[in-house]
Amino acid sequence: MTSPTTPTRIDRRHLPPGVAALGRKDPTRVGPYRTLGVIRRDAAGATLLAEAADGALASVRLLPAEVADGPDARARLAAEADRLSRARALGLAGYRDADLQAAEPWLATEYVPGRTLGEHIAEHGPLRGETLTALAAGTAEALAAWHALGGLHLALDPSRVVLSPRGPKIVDPGISFATGRPLGDGRWAAPERRTGEGAVDGSADVFAWGLLVRYAATGWESSGETVDEPALAAVLEPLASTIGGALRREPGERPTALRLLEELTPGSGGDLGRAVSDLLAGSWTGMTAPEPRRVRRPRTPVWVGAASVVLVGALVGGLLWIGDDSGGPLGALGPAGSGTQDTREGTEGAEPDSAPIGPTIVENPEDAASVVEEARELALTADSFTTYEHRFHNSGGDSTPYHYFQTWEPAPVITSASYLGPLGFGVMASGPDLERLVYFRDSATTPTREVEREHYREIGPDTQEREHPREQWEALIEEMSEVLRKVELVYEGHGTVPTEYMPPEMLSEEEVRERTGHHYSATYIEEDYRPYEREYGPLEATMGFWADEDGLPIRFERKMVDRDIPGEFGDFLEPTHLVEFARFDEEVEIHIPAEDEILPELS
Repeated sequence: MTSPTTPTRIDRRHLPPGVAALGRKDPTRVGPYRTLGVIRRDAAGATLLAEAADGALASVRLLPAEVADGPDARARLAAEADRLSRARALGLAGYRDADLQAAEPWLATEYVPGRTLGEHIAEHGPLRGETLTALAAGTAEALAAWHALGGLHLALDPSRVVLSPRGPKIVDPGISFATGRPLGDGRWAAPERRTGEGAVDGSADVFAWGLLVRYAATGWESSGETVDEPALAAVLEPLASTIGGALRREPGERPTALRLLEELTPGSGGDLGRAVSDLLAGSWTGMTAPEPRRVRRPRTPVWVGAASVVLVGALVGGLLWIGDDSGGPLGALGPAGSGTQDTREGTEGAEPDSAPIGPTIVENPEDAASVVEEARELALTADSFTTYEHRFHNSGGDSTPYHYFQTWEPAPVITSASYLGPLGFGVMASGPDLERLVYFRDSATTPTREVEREHYREIGPDTQEREHPREQWEALIEEMSEVLRKVELVYEGHGTVPTEYMPPEMLSEEEVRERTGHHYSATYIEEDYRPYEREYGPLEATMGFWADEDGLPIRFERKMVDRDIPGEFGDFLEPTHLVEFARFDEEVEIHIPAEDEILPELS
């Protein structure tokens, strides 16, 4: 077993390689973020490494006023920020925050640790085998998700692909399109972009993808010249043919990014999210984020007023990764006929010495055991809800999130799905006893690139079976409850519930992002954590559980540390399980397909 050394801290004096010290004119704060260094400078401004209030690191794109005040630039930036907030792709840096009305607007995304593709090839040479395939699939997945939302990248080059320990990540999508500034190295642009002839669409990104994957496989940098027969002799089939198709001179002859992804994940049976997740988990090995190194700061102190210096303290950066599959007995299918009284309703005329008329969380919030049991019962008997679940760790690959939707009106129905950007695959159960199963796939293959859902009676032989969605969701509730029962919960009081990410479709329009609830915590040793049939343990664990004023669960987070396995930046492996709940007993719209809308078999 290895014993990693104490990690070098990340602050303004100790920055990851590739991140420069702040310049004299760089701000020390952008919105709620404290800036640490400069990731890159280009024609659209600067991207800064910054620390959020919760200690997590972010990449903050800061645009100068002269760029932001260009014709329609702010409106286009707002459209790109909205698109990024809806994008859920393993290969894209996730959205965090934005202020596009500021004098110098900014857009914050997750900070992706690791070397860029160009830095890795220069230091270690070309990629080989399944690692190369994982790079190709991961970047194709990012482009497919972005294009499905109507976006274009238009700045892909080796500096815009970061090889993080979790997988390849594309950064800066949409910035070049929104600002009208050429950000990427022109040698990696499609011929129609270099000549300015004809319309530019997603096929331009596909061409750049072909150059990048060829570069990753061979180390040959693009010269900027387009040839009819690109040099691919050193690339093995079938990847060579896929790259060749992407590098066709005519845009209309190139495959879409979605088609590239399908070619790179044969046998996925339509579940592209699971295929990419499995490929990264099994093949993305050996990628590390280099440790921070000491840098000299070329700036002078920032003065406030006439006499005081703002001193900057040290920071230890935290990165929260988020994906899973659960199972268990079907149990009660819902509130109908359950015989369980809703404990949120009081009992009129109760005697003074009878049980409390309200939920325990109101009468005695420090009684954590009773709060947990009531939260479990209330969740299992709710008419409707949405749930977001993700399991993650901070080293090697990534996985897709699971979304659950249920409503009992106007008809009983529940869905579970894993998602890859806007593209998803899942199963729906409907009918009085949720006995009718239908499989579905969300895809964006129409000319308008709008995401559409197709339903199927059966799944093909190459598609992995899915559990009954209600069974899967109840197993999740039981797993969460069992963990909460076995630890000694401490009541931390009432306050704001943290939210790193919740898909917009899982929240009602009236619900605000800053949720409040009662907070419980625990520290313990986790003896048996086995996601995806991987065995961990024993692990040092911290628990966080939040419930609302009615006793319903809001958030469950179990964060663990394995001190025998190194993670990123020389720290330790940190498996985490995160579950977010919303819209209990509120309107949840789910379309139940008619018989003539259901296709025979998903292939």
